[in-house]
Amino acid sequence: MYGLKKIALATAVVFLSGLFPVSQATAAPDRSIMEALLDGHKVVNVVDDFLAFWEQAKRQYPRRQRRLWKRMVEDRHRDYFERAVYRGADPEQRRLMLDLFLAVVPERIDAIREFNKEINSRLIETLIYFKSRFPEYRHRTDLYIGLSMFMFDGSVRAVQNEEGMPDTLCLGADVLADYSAKELRMAVTHELFHLYHFGHLFQEPSLPEIRKAHTRLMIEGMAVAAAEAVYLYEPNDQYLHFSRREYLSQQADLAFNSQKYLELILVDAPPEQYEQWFSSAPSREVPLRGGYMLGYEVTRRVLAAYTLEQMVRMTPAQLREHAEEQLAAMTTDGVLMMAASS
Repeated sequence: MYGLKKIALATAVVFLSGLFPVSQATAAPDRSIMEALLDGHKVVNVVDDFLAFWEQAKRQYPRRQRRLWKRMVEDRHRDYFERAVYRGADPEQRRLMLDLFLAVVPERIDAIREFNKEINSRLIETLIYFKSRFPEYRHRTDLYIGLSMFMFDGSVRAVQNEEGMPDTLCLGADVLADYSAKELRMAVTHELFHLYHFGHLFQEPSLPEIRKAHTRLMIEGMAVAAAEAVYLYEPNDQYLHFSRREYLSQQADLAFNSQKYLELILVDAPPEQYEQWFSSAPSREVPLRGGYMLGYEVTRRVLAAYTLEQMVRMTPAQLREHAEEQLAAMTTDGVLMMAASS
């Protein structure tokens, strides 16, 4: 199966290149191929403007750097920074975010520059693999190769609408520049599946329902499972972006963690109570990014009866039913295993 996907990838590249004149194909086909894969939408590369900014700003004092940043980067991509990065931050918070970014980014410039050279070809490859597995997927907005001020690797943010509905894939080059090619593919595939899922989930938008603990669990778990569906036969920890040690540790605590998260669902916990389950920040109370692991395990069990294509069409109420059922079963399975071993 994996060999067939490689053949399909090569065939797709040849086919797409053939759609354009030879002069385009031999000179710079990436943009035309990318727009075909994005169903007519384009890639907005914020990093190009950032690197041009840095050439002028790298030897300047912070005050001058901030002025250049605003003129050369932020003002050119205002919707992106307002809605994907700052997201309601007040002026003092924005100033702090930018100052911290400008203090840390110099040591990352070379990596970001190399990332920017490779990202188009990496995206084309990932999109072809993704669309070969999910052929009904249609891309609906522009895609941003941006900067996250070290806050995210990839995220679907509400950049191109006023209602707050996540609609735009935003890549954080400052974070992704440290990723291997495989890690990059997994991260982008994860976010592409969010777009595919949201295209169904938000047909009748209800943000309060979407922000429930069970919905977040299933959204993330299904995206992890989608990475597995696209890139078969990788170790499970790779789909989760976990170390092997972290994966085995959370597997051992699966029953306990399932019970804790199920309690959050049953009491309709607000985001501030469950978001730590999806955070990369260390915590003594919950496992590192433990919600991804639980969502993945729940999704794997649901996939015994449904396909991912069927799951993306489930309502939040249906997703809740499956989340509660499988978390309860995982809790019970753990209790029975402990009883059997004692």
